[in-house]
Amino acid sequence: MAMAAKAKLLLRELKTVKADLAFAKERCAQLEEENRILRESREKGDTPEDDDLIRLQLETLLAEKARLAHENSIYARENRFLREIVEYHQLTMQDVVYLDEGIEEVTEVHHFPSEPIDDTCSPSSSFISIPTPPPLPPASHTPHTVNKSSSPDSIVPSQPPVVKEIPVSSSPKNSDS
Repeated sequence: MAMAAKAKLLLRELKTVKADLAFAKERCAQLEEENRILRESREKGDTPEDDDLIRLQLETLLAEKARLAHENSIYARENRFLREIVEYHQLTMQDVVYLDEGIEEVTEVHHFPSEPIDDTCSPSSSFISIPTPPPLPPASHTPHTVNKSSSPDSIVPSQPPVVKEIPVSSSPKNSDS
């Protein structure tokens, strides 16, 4: 069974090589014809056919160059997006690791001036501290300090996470009052 699959693969490869050879022979014949025309026109001193042939070759080269430039721009954009995704993933994973380590060590809660502190909570209500990661910086600079001689696990963010207090009560509050 493996022999049949191998033979089938080799037959497919042989067909591909034959097609490539036929294309190369055709292109070689084209180039030989162009060379013959160029030599004859050089001997005669005629340049109109020569000019047309050169113009055609230049147009072909220009079209190929434009196609390659477009393809290159697509690949460059795709490469840039992939790099941004990798950078975002690395920053997210660093924040997750830092938050996992930091949840046990949170000793201080920061209140934001724009958020009112709810003093109407009953004594039976409790608070849950939920850390929120700082906003991601622009892709142009990284806020993390990296020690190149240490392992990737020793990367430390330069800003600590912000911790918000969310009141949790046993009875639902009426928001209309």
